[in-house]
Amino acid sequence: MFTVLGLILLLAFDGKDFERIKIVQELDPATNELYLKETTGFYSPLGVGVKFKDLDAFKRDCLTQTQELASEFQVSQKRIMYDSFSLKEELSHRKAIPFCDKLVTQLQHYIESLFFTYIVMPPDEVPTVTVGGFKSPFCKIKSAEFLRKLQPMFPYICAWSYFGPPDRKQEEIQLDGFNSKQTYAWDDLISKAKPKIFPHGDECNPYIMLADIIAYLTDAKLYGQKLALKPEPLQEVWKTYGFQVNVHFLDVSNVSKYRWYSNDPIDLTPYLVHPLVFLLVDEFDKLQPNYPPMAEEEDESSETVPLPVPENKRFKKLVRRMEPWYAATAYAYHKGGAAQLFDIHIDRTKVQDGDIMVYIGNKSKELAEGFSHLFDIEVLSAKELRKKVNKEKIITL
Repeated sequence: MFTVLGLILLLAFDGKDFERIKIVQELDPATNELYLKETTGFYSPLGVGVKFKDLDAFKRDCLTQTQELASEFQVSQKRIMYDSFSLKEELSHRKAIPFCDKLVTQLQHYIESLFFTYIVMPPDEVPTVTVGGFKSPFCKIKSAEFLRKLQPMFPYICAWSYFGPPDRKQEEIQLDGFNSKQTYAWDDLISKAKPKIFPHGDECNPYIMLADIIAYLTDAKLYGQKLALKPEPLQEVWKTYGFQVNVHFLDVSNVSKYRWYSNDPIDLTPYLVHPLVFLLVDEFDKLQPNYPPMAEEEDESSETVPLPVPENKRFKKLVRRMEPWYAATAYAYHKGGAAQLFDIHIDRTKVQDGDIMVYIGNKSKELAEGFSHLFDIEVLSAKELRKKVNKEKIITL
């Protein structure tokens, strides 16, 4: 970690969608009458990096303050940490916003600075972006579609943007889990630092959780004050807090860095934090990618009809609302690692000595015990894990 004047500093990065809806009039060709329609007025991924100081004190205080606020707001989920999506889902925007604001206010003295990154790419000025070219054909896609596809990549794009100045010191960085095709932004970033990637970091890592909370709260503050996503408003909404705010936006001039040049995915395995707590569930292996009647949840302010989601994605969401998942994230926090659902086809190469496999069901138990013959890992049933975290009072600290 980077040290200055005896203080250890760390940067945590996360990202979110930033979207503003506008109402437009359109002509119905069938009736020849005008009607009102919602459409996207502005969209960009929004990335935030948070520079922390007094790391151990922050970690202890963050857990205490989070649990006290969960009690004050009567949050029923027994989580060790609360990402903004979970808070919004259980409490609604109206209550999630003051929860987040109280948490940031109580912890602001541990924050040295914020770093925001977003993209300015008006579709009328930049209608398309060319991607691919390396071991794949060049392809032009609409800029609006391109921006949407960047959102899952944005934790590391924000970190790359932060490390842009040549005199930037090599500080430790932690990234929320992401997926991405290959970009020069990633190549540049790993040439300057070795990021630590935490799958579901906003649920098991206090630094990434607060980055997620600040990204959500920034969106809410700008919306509430009817301010645009620009450097001056970003400074304005955080001016009463005790930390600095820095802003850098990206545009078409540097798109060659953050567009993907290959369709091959980035191999994140060397950068994943360990130990990883894998949750194995029997039913996950049985599911097929069909389309069930249940649809993805939408922002409560949206009136658009969501598209159906694949069954495996639906199942993952259901599992992540169950107590075994909460226990897995709590155990990951205690171990200084991260947690994720285990997919044998994707995750088998990620397992290392020291990891933990938590099973639900006989087939999952057999698979976990099979891995224990290959690696020095801890194997627990979900019931054993719940008892373990409750005994060690990880959740209720």
